Amino acid sequence: MIRRRVVLVVAVVVAAFLGGLVGKLWAERSMNIAETLQMFSRVVGLVVSGYVEPVDGAQLIRAGVRGMLSALDPYSEFLDEKDFRELRIRTEGQYGGIGIHIGIVDDELTVISPIEGTPAERAGIRGGDRIVEIEGKSTAGFTTDNAVKLLRGEPGTKVNIRVSRTGVREPLPFELTRAAINIRSVPYAGMVSGDIGYVRLADFSRVATSEASRALDSLFGLGAKKLILDLRANGGGLLREGEEVADLFLPPGRLIVKTKGRIPESRQEFTARTNDRYGEYPLVVLTDRGSASASEIVAGALQDWERAVVVGDTTFGKGSVQTIQQLAPDVAVKITTAYWYTPSGRCINRPREKTSDDVVLRDTTGQPEESYRTLGALKRQVYGGGGIAPDVWVNYLKRTHLAQRLTTEVFDFAVEYANSHKGSGMDFRADDAVMKQFADWLRSTKKLEFTQAEFDSSRQVMAYNIEVEIAGKLGGTKAEYAARLRGDPATAKAVELLRSANTTAEILGKL
Repeated sequence: MIRRRVVLVVAVVVAAFLGGLVGKLWAERSMNIAETLQMFSRVVGLVVSGYVEPVDGAQLIRAGVRGMLSALDPYSEFLDEKDFRELRIRTEGQYGGIGIHIGIVDDELTVISPIEGTPAERAGIRGGDRIVEIEGKSTAGFTTDNAVKLLRGEPGTKVNIRVSRTGVREPLPFELTRAAINIRSVPYAGMVSGDIGYVRLADFSRVATSEASRALDSLFGLGAKKLILDLRANGGGLLREGEEVADLFLPPGRLIVKTKGRIPESRQEFTARTNDRYGEYPLVVLTDRGSASASEIVAGALQDWERAVVVGDTTFGKGSVQTIQQLAPDVAVKITTAYWYTPSGRCINRPREKTSDDVVLRDTTGQPEESYRTLGALKRQVYGGGGIAPDVWVNYLKRTHLAQRLTTEVFDFAVEYANSHKGSGMDFRADDAVMKQFADWLRSTKKLEFTQAEFDSSRQVMAYNIEVEIAGKLGGTKAEYAARLRGDPATAKAVELLRSANTTAEILGKL
């Protein structure tokens, strides 16, 4: 333990040293790179040979690389074996496992929800189950990373777990056969009102475009004539998938995004290449401060060409391109090599410090030098400065202090409620009776104290969260999204706009 702590402390010191060193490297022209590398090598040698406790030289060097990259921006980073593996899973959209979302709730390894159609769901594992053992090992003190290492594996192999379930005295044993788990880029698509279809695009893995296209075709088969594309909380993924999703809605030859960097290879333009399969349908794109990267490419391109109405909040502003260079079979480095620009010329990237909280403030105004015009017939004014500002702002439900405190309690209450009730979840409502039951449960089971005024001020947002959680626990993804969209102000605004007109241009012309 002492040795690990010493290595960590020394690694941090070396990282900090290198972070400052890189900044000085280019400012102090008199010191060339070779001399600086020689200095670094000498520092590592001195620490390894003379530090008061034994240290791991390889670990020091890795920390030094991390420190060097941390001086650049929040997105350039060293990817060790675990980081590189997780990156490939996110982008490839598949891994071998049992199919559950997990988290730490009340210090216990907890199933947040099983993924539909996976070994976990078929075996009867439920959201709220506490995993107490994996292959005979207690999960006490486990992190999610610890659990993932044991739960994932080659498809066809077996893993044994024991879960503790509310209302069941003894832990339940499960022997599960791992399968190829596909991470769905489109977790839900359905009709929300009349002829209005809704597609939730959660990320831009390698299957994003194909899944989005299949979902859209399915909606048109159900009679959809107007569309909502939900990119909220979509942190991005593969640049190519972002381009191809935008391509679905734009005619050939239209610029989607361009990249500009210091080296010639980083300067590129990407244009629509295929027929705009869904070009004639009125379209609303939903965004929020969690929409980033490829999400911003799609929203920016469709907004600039007046192909969609963007509704919600300003996007994150992660408009930079990272190039991944593999250093070894399981190790890589990710370096920012370019910035993205929308077709009108807006830079998507919002400068931010590595040490900031990355809180994106709403841009209510733009500077004159940041003003641009859309490229369609309306020539609407749009603004730069980072991120994509919506055409229509939406005020989301405010999370009060009490509601934030009770996130875990809402989950636990939903688990207990679902275990003692039956139903599809589609008709569930968090009415006054349910909210009173929740308040009584908080006081009796959780021993929490709060005033009625505090509870009432948080009632709306807590009722929404409870409705979504319980509907999902009772009826799965379809019921969860029905509840989520039913109480969502952004979806309500999108439906209102789409009902008011027959074309996107008609909606934009009224704004």
